[in-house]
This record gives sequence, C-alpha cells and structure tokens, in this order.
Amino acid sequence: MIDDRFHILKEYQNKVSPSGQPGVGDAFLKWILTHRGNPNHCHQVSITPTPNGSFKEFPSSPDLQGFDLSDHKFVATALSHPDRPAIFNAVDSDWKQFGPALAAAGVKVKQLCPQILK
Repeated sequence: MIDDRFHILKEYQNKVSPSGQPGVGDAFLKWILTHRGNPNHCHQVSITPTPNGSFKEFPSSPDLQGFDLSDHKFVATALSHPDRPAIFNAVDSDWKQFGPALAAAGVKVKQLCPQILK
C-alpha cells in the first residue's frame, strides 16, 4: 500500500534505484512502480500533508512526539486504509522505540529483524 500523491515513492526513489538492481530495496521499488496501478497488487490511499511536514492522518498523541517526521507518511497511509494493514520494519529503531505509542494509536508494526533492534 502506498499513498496516491507519491510521498512514499519519492522517499524510496531517494534511497534506491528504480532499475531493480542491485539489491532487495531496488527490486521492491521496481515492483511498486510496475504494479502501483493494479488494485490486485497495490492499494493507494489519500493522505493530507500539514504545514509542519507531517500528515493530518498521523495521530496527535503526545507519546509520538519525537517520532521521525520522515516516517509519518507510512503511519498516515496505514491509518488511512480501511483495513489498517501492518507496517513492516526491518532495522529502523524508531519503530521499536515508539511501538507502544503506535499500537495505542491503532498502528500495527511487524518487526522483520527483531534480533537487530535490541
């Protein structure tokens, strides 16, 4: 799932290559770019940017102050989808640190590499 105004895709494109090479992140971006218009593979939702760089859909909980502003788009996107799908995180420690506050806000986070995030 991605947002329909390319906030997520722009961030990925700053970090990996749309050619699909050489790594897993590159292959993932290529897959999203190829399938983003196919609702059988990728859902798109609307999120609303705010003047402070966050999104209207991001929870206003004081427990989430300090959560990485660049990750607000992922939370806003998950919360905008009617099924509220989980967000998968590999190695970003913010997601573990703010896990209880995110869960309290209705955000499900799946840690792919919990052994790294001690």
